[in-house]
Amino acid sequence: MDKDQLIQNLQALAASKSPLPGQAPLFIPQDLIDVIYEAPSIEAAVQQAVAVLTGPNSPLSAGDIYAAGNLSVEPSLQDKTYEQITSNELPNFLGVPRNYSVDGVSIYSTDTEGNFLFYKDGAQFSLLANEPPELVAAVQAELVNGGILQVGDFVPGKWSTDPKAPEVEAFKKVLGRANATGNPDFTVALRWYVDNQLSVDAFEPQEAYLPPDYATASQQIKNLFKTNLKRDPKPYELELLAQQLLTDSKQAYLATEEPELQLGNITGEELLTGNLGNHISQPEVQADTKIDPSARLYETFDKITKPEQQRIGESRDIQTTNNIIIDAVTGLSG
Repeated sequence: MDKDQLIQNLQALAASKSPLPGQAPLFIPQDLIDVIYEAPSIEAAVQQAVAVLTGPNSPLSAGDIYAAGNLSVEPSLQDKTYEQITSNELPNFLGVPRNYSVDGVSIYSTDTEGNFLFYKDGAQFSLLANEPPELVAAVQAELVNGGILQVGDFVPGKWSTDPKAPEVEAFKKVLGRANATGNPDFTVALRWYVDNQLSVDAFEPQEAYLPPDYATASQQIKNLFKTNLKRDPKPYELELLAQQLLTDSKQAYLATEEPELQLGNITGEELLTGNLGNHISQPEVQADTKIDPSARLYETFDKITKPEQQRIGESRDIQTTNNIIIDAVTGLSG
């Protein structure tokens, strides 16, 4: 390839690209053309073109430019498989850059009819948009089994056209993995997520139960005794009430846990019918009634100190009566 051909290829490549929003149409500047003619080799000229034409605000990739210079394993502008797309916008492929290849196979590879083997942006909609509900639900079930979609975030059997819909985002991950591994059978990528779901979850941080501080619980109990009985609790009383407070606090925490959906073998039919009962494990503690650790603490306190509280109450009644009599006698004497 000579430099004139490289310049023609770059100009054809630029013309095939749609400008980014707010940008003018892409073109090859004269300064770059001059640099290409002055470069000592085609390789050096391509390197200069990469430096000038790529960047965060450019629709061109380095792979595009290397292909224009016949320096990559991608189909070049001279290849027959490339001719059909040079006049149109080159597609974006899910999960991989445009210059991507795996095992020597370019992402631009096509079948005998000229259709791309790999998944272009938009396949996350088009593959399932017009499929029957049973097939859509089967794919949705596997996305759930793979841990990348949650029940309740989608309508079973219906495929959304919203690019931000959870099932669309999940399926986009699957198709991106299919492209990255070079296997256009997306069911293989989908099964990978299912098979590796537990190992992925194992690295996710789990919320831990933090029990109340024992010293704080002990102080609460001591204050209870001093307020009501004017004394410190005996060792066995303190131990009994402290352990109950800690146990009830944990029970109250467990009662707030939600039922867990067991993943791995949910079917599309179960999604469509809503019959997921066999996959739901209930929390360890069923919250039939609200557990109030403080209320239970006071209840147990009343049980174990009831006779003592009664004696104190009777003593207070006697003292109150005596004070009334004394006040009356004192008043009469006056």
